[in-house]
This record gives sequence, structure tokens and C-alpha cells, in this order.
Amino acid sequence: MKINSNKLTISLGIFFSITGIIWVSFAIFNEGTILLLEPGIANLITGTLLLTKFGRRYIRAFVIASGLYSLIICSYQLYAASSLLVLGLTTFAIIPLIGYSLGSLAFLFVIIASYVNAQAFISSNSQIEDKNR
Repeated sequence: MKINSNKLTISLGIFFSITGIIWVSFAIFNEGTILLLEPGIANLITGTLLLTKFGRRYIRAFVIASGLYSLIICSYQLYAASSLLVLGLTTFAIIPLIGYSLGSLAFLFVIIASYVNAQAFISSNSQIEDKNR
């Protein structure tokens, strides 16, 4: 199943914008540390670049870097939330575990998709320029 490159970049742009807003809101509303501003800003920049199609030649690197950064943060938060299981299976423990598990899986999927569908990040103009060289 081949995914349309335009749909992929738009959906990834929306995904990175939403996750950027989530990370920034976690940092601002004291759900996490102020260090969560960094992945939030990185995801917002990546989402903006994907939606505006600015710098298409380098956007794949931004997607992979922001995805890895957020995957590491989600994985660590999942590890930290797993310490709540000592209290038992309460809603206070289950909600963060499910949320960070889904976040980790989503960022892992984004990283794999960016490796598999590399042509989605290359504009048709840059392909023509490379053929002319």
C-alpha cells in the first residue's frame, strides 16, 4: 500500500504540531518539567516545516530527529510512570501508562515511516535538479 506523499507530509505536520502543543502545555502547566519545552518547540518547528513545505530537502532529518527525541522522552516518561504500579492498578497509574505507551508507539511508527517512505520528503523539483546534474 503506497501512501500519497502529500497526504503523508500533511498528516505528519498535523501530528507534530499537536504533539508539540501537548509537550509545551505539559511544561507550562507543571505536568512535567520545563525541559519538556525543548521537544515541544522541536515538534512545533517540524510540524510547521511540514505544513508549509519549506526546506523539503532537510525536512526528513527534522522528522527523524524530532521523532527520536520525542520517542526517548515518551519512553522515559513511560518508565517513570511504571513506578506508579507499586500503588496498584489505579486510574492514576493506568492513564499515564496507556498515554505514554501510545505516544511511544506513535513516534516509533513515524520514525519507521520516514525511513520506509523517503521519497515523500523529496519534492519533485529537487528530483529534476538531481537528474540534470
